[in-house]
Amino acid sequence: MSAPALPASIVDSHFHLFRRADVPNAGLLSAGELQRDFLWPDFEAAWHGLPVKGGLMVQVRDEIDGVAEAAFVTSVAIPEPRLRGLVAGNLLEDPARRGELALLREVRLVRGIRRGTQFHPDPGYVARPPMIDGFRELGRLGLVGEVCVKHFQLEGVVELAKECRETTIVLDHLGKPEVGRQPQPVWEAELAELAERPNVRCKVSVVVQTPEDPPLDPAAMAPIIRHAVRVFGWERVIFGSNWPVSTTVIGYRDWLDLVLESLPPGSPEQLDALFAGNAVRTWRL
Repeated sequence: MSAPALPASIVDSHFHLFRRADVPNAGLLSAGELQRDFLWPDFEAAWHGLPVKGGLMVQVRDEIDGVAEAAFVTSVAIPEPRLRGLVAGNLLEDPARRGELALLREVRLVRGIRRGTQFHPDPGYVARPPMIDGFRELGRLGLVGEVCVKHFQLEGVVELAKECRETTIVLDHLGKPEVGRQPQPVWEAELAELAERPNVRCKVSVVVQTPEDPPLDPAAMAPIIRHAVRVFGWERVIFGSNWPVSTTVIGYRDWLDLVLESLPPGSPEQLDALFAGNAVRTWRL
């Protein structure tokens, strides 16, 4: 079978850059493949020969100082205009840390804030009142809110989206379903319910659950991708790689091909929206 035709343009909505010494060796970052620096030349090498026109860097860990990380990314972007924006980190539920948002908003590259709760013991933590207050503040500041949760935490994101209607909320990694376990009626139903909220977007980006995950199974991912496109529609799904975390389970070109082969039939305009246009519009890149 021949490889699917490439999109005319790609804006990668989800990649990470970091110096190994700056990030904790914990969680997904403890994987053996990630024990080095990952900087712009490494990212460019991963997609060399593909029509990647730019990308949006996403914060690495919530424990990292978001203001300091923004300064690092700004230094990278000075000679590299294809680094179009940053989703910075902030502990939005902490009023003391929330004060940093005004500083981050003044950073030219900052387009949004991510708060990851995928490893929090409270599955509904993302919808607790202090977190809702934080996401509402993002809407007031004109910043996009981003959440990274696992499949059993999606109900909380639905509640968060209902309570923060003036904030655009982006769901990372398709809500992290259990790849390889089919069917997944609860994930399917909750993703569909989340898609009913017009202020929510969904990243079609590589799902990695643990540092020991096996290689990604294309046959298992295909119905997951199709379901996301079906419930959100072409105008609210956004391509991302999750590089370099993704390298523990799949290569950059392999992920791109997997997505292209899994999509329902779409027009050139719909494909452009998924691979570039929706990212540009969502984060004003």
